[in-house]
Amino acid sequence: MTIELNGFSIELSLHLFRHGHWVPMKLHPTALGFTADHDELHADLIFDDQRAERISYTLSFTSPYRTRLRLRLRLPDQTDLFHLIPGNIHGDNNAAHVRPGEFPVLSSSRPHERNCAPLWEFRADRASHPVSILCCARGAVGVSIEPYSSCDDADEGFIRNGVFAALPDACGVSLGYGNDPLTFSEKTVFLPATSDTTHGSSARGAIWALRGSGRAEAHRIIRALYDELRQRPVHARSYRDALRALADAFAEVNWSEQLQQYTNRKCRVPVDRTLRPWRAIVEIGWTGGSMLAYPFALAEQIFPDLRLPKSASRIFDEICAGYNDVSGFINDTALNQFTRDIPEGWNRSTINGWWSGFLPQTRDNHCAYTNAHAAYYMLRTSLPPSTPRGSDGGKDPKQWVQTALRVLDTAMSLQRDDGAFGYIFSSTQRKVIDWDGFAGCWFVPAMIHAWQITGQTRYRESAARAIEYYARFVAELACWGSPMDTFKSIDSEGNLAFIRATRLMHELTGDERYLPLLESGANYEYLWRYGFRTRPQCPPLRDSNWNSCGGTITSVSNPHIHPMGVVATSDLEYLARLSGDLYHQSRADDGIAWLMNTMELYPDVMGYGRYGVLSERTCPSDGLLAERYADTGEPASTWWSYNAWAAGSAMEALAVRILETKDQS
Repeated sequence: MTIELNGFSIELSLHLFRHGHWVPMKLHPTALGFTADHDELHADLIFDDQRAERISYTLSFTSPYRTRLRLRLRLPDQTDLFHLIPGNIHGDNNAAHVRPGEFPVLSSSRPHERNCAPLWEFRADRASHPVSILCCARGAVGVSIEPYSSCDDADEGFIRNGVFAALPDACGVSLGYGNDPLTFSEKTVFLPATSDTTHGSSARGAIWALRGSGRAEAHRIIRALYDELRQRPVHARSYRDALRALADAFAEVNWSEQLQQYTNRKCRVPVDRTLRPWRAIVEIGWTGGSMLAYPFALAEQIFPDLRLPKSASRIFDEICAGYNDVSGFINDTALNQFTRDIPEGWNRSTINGWWSGFLPQTRDNHCAYTNAHAAYYMLRTSLPPSTPRGSDGGKDPKQWVQTALRVLDTAMSLQRDDGAFGYIFSSTQRKVIDWDGFAGCWFVPAMIHAWQITGQTRYRESAARAIEYYARFVAELACWGSPMDTFKSIDSEGNLAFIRATRLMHELTGDERYLPLLESGANYEYLWRYGFRTRPQCPPLRDSNWNSCGGTITSVSNPHIHPMGVVATSDLEYLARLSGDLYHQSRADDGIAWLMNTMELYPDVMGYGRYGVLSERTCPSDGLLAERYADTGEPASTWWSYNAWAAGSAMEALAVRILETKDQS
């Protein structure tokens, strides 16, 4: 059946799951929509509200047998098709650069690889917003569904619904989800398919057809869904309380006197709740080092009495000591030369990190993510108001600036004419050995601060070229290749650098062309940032006060929420002020509210740690349920861990908000 909506011809169909196959049902028009009957199943598709760009619907069925129903939209005769299930399917999920067996790839080629399929369906609460969108050159068509439906014959009193994308030109939703063809857990882990079937249920949703600027129209659908579904998390503690608890936990729980390092720690709930170190924090940037030093410096400004075992100044001094004159970069785990009494089997390298080996060329080489992060945070910390005290003998911040500039000079000398920075660099010569990846975007805000500090326009010019290069990935809704452990998957992390860079360029130059680019980056972040509250499948989050709204999915490879997205809070607030659009302020507020709500789960709900301890993982759906309860072996919706970088990101977001807004609430 074909419907016309806003100039699009959309082929609409209903399909019944019966005896292991999908059976198309014949639709009969009614005054309110369509009805269908097949094999004793009766279905109704009622159009509740029809507008120029949108049709609201109710889908329902009754059946003498347990089954589920799909509503499928096909968009024929359109060009530049791009499937989007936000946070799960972004086009083909970068198929050309993906190794066999890595995360879902929407592709008809390579059918022998289990991760490749022409159709992928997920639970609707796997997506940041419960919708499947098909973008094209003329705009975007999408269909949403309520993620949950009341159901008398379901064990929990409700069923979970689904969203799917299908090649070449279809998208849709399901009343009763089914992971198809497999249940994707994480990275290379695929599990048998699961589903919710029932004798009957109903759900509301909407069909959109938006004409305009291709893939950018998807953001309008996301915004409309957010307005309908948003439920902001609640919390009781103040920002100041939370920041102080995070800082004190670093000093009293995270720090290892034996190793003379901050650590990642874990425990075994419920049989052993003592957090014990399993890795020293020796990275210079991503997941360590400078990601801690900058928020430590901010916290020192807010709390004059704060004394950390290793201060921001000392961390930066140790990073600078790892500068490699031959390569022109900093050895990526340079802090390890200061680790004491390293346990047997632990990493002893000053260049290889925990990520080395996930991708072959990451071993014995430099990574853009770590070096660019270090350069950025050293320069940012040297600027007011974050210049640290150096209370434990730290050197003059000029050393940090000089080291950061040396790194940036190397990166600039290797920068391609189109603006790209490398992804992986040689440690034995000044050479890019892998260009493919978005992580080099973190050099851009560092370049802007270098121009701000030195007045040398070459840094600004380098940043401007790079922004033009990385902007196309953001516009294409497919930023890939930032974390070194996700096999160049499409992710949310790298875009945080783009957001920061475009904000700084607009703020420091006044050039209005950067404000729409900042908005583009913000909208890309919202594709990963939950706009509604899910119902987690497993404890400890199941049936708790936890609320996913405002939390950001990491990547299509790691389907869980982590805290890194909150570092963009200040940038989103800047965009809200300059654009006058309160949508961005609302999104920023959600992120902080999610963080505060999550922090208050410790220790009572999470079952370990204390207030101020933070894991990098919360699982809103059925993805990455890898942790287990030590006594029963049942899956958990978190990781019994204390991840230093996660707590560092939380500190950064809270400290910046306190300093910029004077808001202590």
